[in-house]
Amino acid sequence: MSEQVPDTENERSRSAGTTKSFAAQVSEVVNRIDVANSLTVPLRRAIDDLLQLAATSVGAAVASVLVRHGDDGGLKFLTATSGVSEELLALRLPPGAGIAGLVFSTTQPMAVADVSNEGSFWSEADERTGFKTITLLATPLRANGEMVGVLEFVNRPGDPPYPPFTPAEMDRGSRFADAIARLVDAFEIAQLVESLFDYSIKASMSSTAPADLENDLREWIEHSQAAAEHRDLMLLWVSLREIIARGGAEREFCRDLLQMIARFMKARSGAGGNFGF
Repeated sequence: MSEQVPDTENERSRSAGTTKSFAAQVSEVVNRIDVANSLTVPLRRAIDDLLQLAATSVGAAVASVLVRHGDDGGLKFLTATSGVSEELLALRLPPGAGIAGLVFSTTQPMAVADVSNEGSFWSEADERTGFKTITLLATPLRANGEMVGVLEFVNRPGDPPYPPFTPAEMDRGSRFADAIARLVDAFEIAQLVESLFDYSIKASMSSTAPADLENDLREWIEHSQAAAEHRDLMLLWVSLREIIARGGAEREFCRDLLQMIARFMKARSGAGGNFGF
């Protein structure tokens, strides 16, 4: 029998076809990965539930949450008890615009019996949605020493004229604002983490070296619309990730350094000092 000689050209073609098929399969699987909403959905649901409870307790027909947008003091709508229309979600309040912008910049609550007599009222939301704001109570949302947004209570159930919001109702609104602010802060972090992880998974499949991936992640974070302190938190995570990946000695050094910082903060806190990131 004659010896079979392999068809080298055909073998190379089949090998290339297999490699291409494998790469395509990997790409398809990775592109199906979607961590979006896995963290934010329960937080958003909690914000909506607490907002509805706050509106009922304060005696408002509608309540809404506006959150910071960018680093210059702008605001955007996150949710409202009346439902959030596409028009409302698309709105961006310039820094200092309207009663919400004033409350955000001054960190002081504000109650207005009739917004038509208030020169700082920003009417574009009403114009876009067809809603008619008359009586309004706006309360700052502050978490971990940072302003994260504004909680608004609008009008009363029934027909106008509406009685103004009372000091007791302002106090109740402030108590709800404390809880909602913590949820909003957690929501913003979760939103950034979801987006970062999704980007990280896909970028890791196309980066040729770990250093390229770290640079990609840093650039993505720096250009995101997240709050400055949240961007700093994610940049710190990327740096720690890079150091830890270098080996056991580096990992141990990071752990010791973080524990030292934690002990320092605890000692300063116990001594009545003021230390924060």
